[in-house]
Amino acid sequence: MTRKENHATRLAALVLPTALNNKKRHETLQRFMLVNDSVTVAVEVPVYLRRDDIAYYRKRGFDADLESDVITGHIDFLQIRNGHIHILDYKPDARKETHAHVQLTIYALALARRARLPLKFFKCGWFDEKDYFEFFPLQGVYKTHRSMDKAIATVSIRATDRESGIFRSL
Repeated sequence: MTRKENHATRLAALVLPTALNNKKRHETLQRFMLVNDSVTVAVEVPVYLRRDDIAYYRKRGFDADLESDVITGHIDFLQIRNGHIHILDYKPDARKETHAHVQLTIYALALARRARLPLKFFKCGWFDEKDYFEFFPLQGVYKTHRSMDKAIATVSIRATDRESGIFRSL
C-alpha cells in the first residue's frame, strides 16, 4: 500500500470545513466531488457478493473464506482515471484505519463480478484530508508463487474478525 497526498486529499481539505456538522461531512464531500471532479463518475454505488460469486472466485484460485451468504456495501466514490477503475472510501483518520483494504477488496471483487471486468483493471484507496492510501486488490487476493515450475494461486481474505465490525458495515 502506498501513502500519499493527491487531488482527493486536497479536495477533502477544501470541502470538509463547509459541512454543516460531522454527520454531513461524508455527503458534502461526495456531492462536491461528483459535481466538480471530472474523474468521479458515481457515488454511493451499491455492491454485493452472493454465495455463487464467492464460488466463482474460489474456482479461480481465490480462497475467499467468507462466512455470509450475502455481503453488501456501498462504494463511496467510483472514479475512472489513468486506465483504471478506482474505488475510493473516505475514512476520517485514514492513517489509523486497519481494515479498509479488506472492505475495499470485497467491493472490488463485487463490482468486477457484476460488471464482468477483470480485477486487474481495479485500484482501491481510502483517504481523508491529509492522507491517501492505495493498492491493487488483485495483489491482495491472488498471489502467484513458483514451486516446482507450477503456479499456485493463494488468497488471504478472511472474514472471521467479528470484533472489527467491518462486515457489519458492508
